[in-house]
Amino acid sequence: MTAHDAAAAAARAQKRADELAAAAERLEASASAGYGRFDRGQPVLLGHRSARSALRDRDRADSQTRRAIAARQDARRAQAAANLVRDEAQVAAVRAQQSRPWARGDFQPGDAVEVRVGRRTEKYRVVRANAKTLTCRNAFTIDDTKKTYDRVLSRTRGGVTTTDPGPALPPAPAPAPNSSTAPRQAR
Repeated sequence: MTAHDAAAAAARAQKRADELAAAAERLEASASAGYGRFDRGQPVLLGHRSARSALRDRDRADSQTRRAIAARQDARRAQAAANLVRDEAQVAAVRAQQSRPWARGDFQPGDAVEVRVGRRTEKYRVVRANAKTLTCRNAFTIDDTKKTYDRVLSRTRGGVTTTDPGPALPPAPAPAPNSSTAPRQAR
């Protein structure tokens, strides 16, 4: 998903959440108005000619209240979903601004990294940079965890945070041949 698509999805989700919240408010106002007949504590007078209409009005107001409660719950769920989509859009925007993907050479032990874990972000300290993953540790665990480079959102080193790894890294120098890897010469 591109950053533009993610931003559009976030806007749609927020619009739906706002619409559901407005509908819930209207239903709550309607339910509150339905109890107007009973607002001064007037009891239902069983056996009186008004009892049947009072019971009907109370049942209608109760039904409207249940619908308003359900609508409020739907609005809360839609707002939570909109927040998740907005977070995804922010991550997509950060990734769209990167000039290249993160790589092993971008990290040193001790760097602080912000990593996407599921639908949330967590902060870790880099223990080791591996070929395909970072070995990280956070304050809440004693075990090291491995995170792939595509999950990294930012790196902090020396108090400076960056979200863009920058220009392409120079190629790694070829290892110098040693006695174990040098071809054997015939005597």
